[in-house]
Amino acid sequence: MALVNKLGLSGNPFEHYTAETEPNIASYAVRPPYLETISNRACGLSSFILLGDRGAGKSATRITVYSEIWKLCAENKKGPLALNMTDFSLLLEDFGKGKLSDKDIVRSTAFFVVEQVLIWLSSLEEDDRAVYIDGLDKDERTLVFALIKGFYLPVNDMDRSVSTGEALRLLNSAWMTKSAVWVSQRWDALSKIVASAINAFSKKEMGDSVDISVPAEMLLESLVGENPNAARAVLNKLVEFVKAFGFTGVCVLVDKVDETPATSSSAEATARLIYPLLSHIQLLEVSGFSWLFFLWSNVQSHFNEKYPVRLDKIAHANITWDANSLRTMIDARLRFYSKNHISFADIFIDGTDADVVFQQLVRISVKSPRELIKLMDIIFREHDAKGSDAPDLIDQESLTIGQDKYARETIGAWYANKPLLQVLRLGMIDFVNRDVQAAFKIGDQGARVKINSWEDSGLVRQNGTAPSELGGKQVYRYCVADSRVQRIIERRLDDLVGSGIAGQEAV
Repeated sequence: MALVNKLGLSGNPFEHYTAETEPNIASYAVRPPYLETISNRACGLSSFILLGDRGAGKSATRITVYSEIWKLCAENKKGPLALNMTDFSLLLEDFGKGKLSDKDIVRSTAFFVVEQVLIWLSSLEEDDRAVYIDGLDKDERTLVFALIKGFYLPVNDMDRSVSTGEALRLLNSAWMTKSAVWVSQRWDALSKIVASAINAFSKKEMGDSVDISVPAEMLLESLVGENPNAARAVLNKLVEFVKAFGFTGVCVLVDKVDETPATSSSAEATARLIYPLLSHIQLLEVSGFSWLFFLWSNVQSHFNEKYPVRLDKIAHANITWDANSLRTMIDARLRFYSKNHISFADIFIDGTDADVVFQQLVRISVKSPRELIKLMDIIFREHDAKGSDAPDLIDQESLTIGQDKYARETIGAWYANKPLLQVLRLGMIDFVNRDVQAAFKIGDQGARVKINSWEDSGLVRQNGTAPSELGGKQVYRYCVADSRVQRIIERRLDDLVGSGIAGQEAV
């Protein structure tokens, strides 16, 4: 019998690893650090940067704030237009050529703002939608027409379709007041409604007496030209645009910058992608337009060095979880699925020190809520895999097997293959430059390049200094920063551990 059944749980408390896929998360979610701060700044249209390690709850915070803002709108309370900016595909071509500018990022943002308004309109009953569209005056209709023509329609149909599908899904989970078409989730019908709204905006104002196309073209020309203030002008016009539909302003939730094909596993590339925007502080200070950034904490060092960003002028914080908060999170899940009968301490065989075990699990899951949930799921799974030999509750063997398997299964998704294999081949938890030289038969500069790439990926970090074997000044000491990689090396869970230069040509 599966452990879930033996414990009398209604389901697996650790089945879902991401906030987007958890159907009951509102019933047991532990509010992450800084949630109130970010929620207040979102509603107040004030920009903010939340930094955190992967899996620290940045996306969960973003989704919660997004939902809370749309709940305000559903209750007919004044609030900003909230939208998620998690797709950077429109920027990657210019980024790859080294030509990405703040204007490019603002153009992409304008597409998402227009898209979100169109999707929101499609969620309304036809009569309600008509009130908003027909209620626009000539100047407002001119602005809407210009923004749709200049920033929405130029994106090709396939990219629009993919983006709209994701936006529909997210708004569907947050928006309470929906038309019958929305309730039935007939996305094909909704797409037709979006198209009809676009067509309605392009119609002539006041019957056929006034044509808005000419003033719209003039406005558009001023927004897409080479004027150095064009990007700021676009943001101001986007504020006017959403206010025409009753919103107080725009709140853009920027997340997953480090998860694009061009930035994955590289803090330097992630910093470079977002740098054109963060370096232009005036774009973060447009009245009625706020940016909330959810960024990998490793990018911060690059903001201080190669890509200077005035963090002293941008409100920011680092999201971290302590063991007590993580324990509360795990207990909340277990209590929800057991109708308040079971907590973490109740899932182990007699004689197990649950507090000691929890500290071990927190360490190997790098203090990440998402990773801790994933680790617990694997422990449950490995305990069940023992079949009839498994005791009714979790024992030390299941804990050991689960942690070993977790370390091996998850680490490849966090780091690029090349630096990860190199660190495993080095086979050392603590090391200095000369250790790398010896392991890979390379010189000082070559070792330095390798170490720098390991640092950039987050695999290792500087850990003080050590006496030089050659005398003179001390040398930097480094250590493996990820406890999962440490476990793989210490327990030799991979055949590559300590193999040094052997097979080096493969990486």
